[in-house]
Amino acid sequence: QKLKFWRDQFAKKYGEESLEVLDENNLDLKEFLTNLQSIPFFSEKRLIIVKDFFENSKAEDQKKVAEELVKINDNCLLIFYENQPPDKSTTLFKKIAKIGSLEYFAPLSPNELSKFILEKAKSQDIKISFKEANYLVHHCGNDLWSIANELEKLKLYGNGQNITAEMIEMLSPISVSASVFKLTDSIAQKDLKNSLKTLETLKESGEDLIKVFFMIVRHFRIVIQVHELISKGEKAFEISKKLNLHDFVIQKASSQSK
Repeated sequence: QKLKFWRDQFAKKYGEESLEVLDENNLDLKEFLTNLQSIPFFSEKRLIIVKDFFENSKAEDQKKVAEELVKINDNCLLIFYENQPPDKSTTLFKKIAKIGSLEYFAPLSPNELSKFILEKAKSQDIKISFKEANYLVHHCGNDLWSIANELEKLKLYGNGQNITAEMIEMLSPISVSASVFKLTDSIAQKDLKNSLKTLETLKESGEDLIKVFFMIVRHFRIVIQVHELISKGEKAFEISKKLNLHDFVIQKASSQSK
């Protein structure tokens, strides 16, 4: 969204023809370095966006770019956009940190995700409470794109009504972690039928069963940690903060730990 904002603002002011997006498929290093130093031809400024250069380029190519960055034309704006955290020890990263600026987009914490949902819902006139926002996070996982799409779907279905947990259950695909909660809930209640049904649903959804197994192991670790902290007199919000888990997860784990 931030990258789109920068692109849109630039295109609005200087035009699309002065905007270039490069990746491993269309980046010619020699041409790229020449463009960094040349005066923009079509307008006052040029914007060059380079995607995943740290991940996909050779070490010697990164060094060449680092050496040439000091010669960049004042009218050229350069953005390195990385999906994976770049190696901070490289010459290129250090050079960018020194003469440019760095911006990080860390995954949101569970509570930040609920806040994101409430803010998005408010801007789109969607009626959803904090409790249901928490439930949506637990149900759908932490992918912002997926959550935004599910909100849009719930808005259309709700048609001005308050969004309920039942609507979320019916319309939104359940995440692996939520399915694992459902599975362990059924196991704890010795409900063989629903345990097998949930496991079969996970299997049919194409999830790797080894991954599911490790998530079950992780879930029991959480239950044990929550049980231990409750026995020491810790409050739910303190446990949530300490384990960096959503309030909803702590409530469910607390109930299961009994």
